[in-house]
Amino acid sequence: MRKAASISTQSTGVTLQVGPAERMEAALAEYRDRVLLAVRYGAGTQGLRDADHPFIDIPTPVLCGAPRLEIWGARERAECFRRDGLAWAEDGWALLGCGSRRVGDDMEEDAVQTYRELLALLDERGYPCLQRVWNYVPGINQEQQGVERYRRFNVGRARAFEERFGDAAERQFSAASAVGTTGKELSVCFAAGREPGSHLENPRQLSAPRYPADYGPTSPSFARCTVAPAGWGRAVFLSGTGSIVGHETTHRGDPLRQLEEVVRNIDALLGGADPPSGNGRLDLGRFDLLKIYVRHREHFAAIRGALARRLGATTPAIYLEADLCRTDLLVEIEGVSLSRTAP
Repeated sequence: MRKAASISTQSTGVTLQVGPAERMEAALAEYRDRVLLAVRYGAGTQGLRDADHPFIDIPTPVLCGAPRLEIWGARERAECFRRDGLAWAEDGWALLGCGSRRVGDDMEEDAVQTYRELLALLDERGYPCLQRVWNYVPGINQEQQGVERYRRFNVGRARAFEERFGDAAERQFSAASAVGTTGKELSVCFAAGREPGSHLENPRQLSAPRYPADYGPTSPSFARCTVAPAGWGRAVFLSGTGSIVGHETTHRGDPLRQLEEVVRNIDALLGGADPPSGNGRLDLGRFDLLKIYVRHREHFAAIRGALARRLGATTPAIYLEADLCRTDLLVEIEGVSLSRTAP
């Protein structure tokens, strides 16, 4: 897998590399005091690691080979911190971090406490504007006290936003995803800045905060896409995107037709995003990293083959086996595109 492109502006920049974990461990040593966040997928362990920089293990199985390691780095020195269940690093422009909380019998309370601490931290550190959040929810489709865990998670997350922002809460929703994971830890990774990004919606889909009550007592709290501000590098963060038109799941039981619908949704969404590098309209094949979540392992080969025919061999992608936010969704795609001085 090639090295990912980097965010680059005249004054600052954030870099992203991803590859097999064993090989990427050397890159961690190379970055030294410039690591903003490291995320390892598929190693079997879970939660925050004892390291000099924010480092979290996500146990979600990797379908495309060995465990993968994702490293976000600063171009200049980053300061690293850790407090209870949160670890983060900041470089004056961007703050990236991760957190992990062992879940109990009330996912709503676990979510509200996680997000209370996260939002309070961002305010305290002077990076109040979320750009992206990745949520890994154990047993996401299981029932807890008669309600699906994902729905209880949504209630808790929304409560935290409403407590901090009141009626303006929805304007603070950034790009996000929530997928299932194994183990007992609710894990979050996050990126924030000093200035707000531009949050985009998809003309083919109802905005998630506007979902009808059929999908739970509180709608999901996220935007379909966020374009980070210029000081952050004008990165484009694509939320987890499924086979949903309006608010309804389409092509139930058919992973390849769902994949086609996912691609249509991404194309429609990106039609409204300014190209981050000025090198033409952004499309799926120009992302610097895609994550493809596949619910059933037996669908992986067909999904990878169909997507490879569209993307070619140059787009870095990680395929992960994971339950998704709706039981009838079989595949979901998210991505990061980084503004850069050269294509």
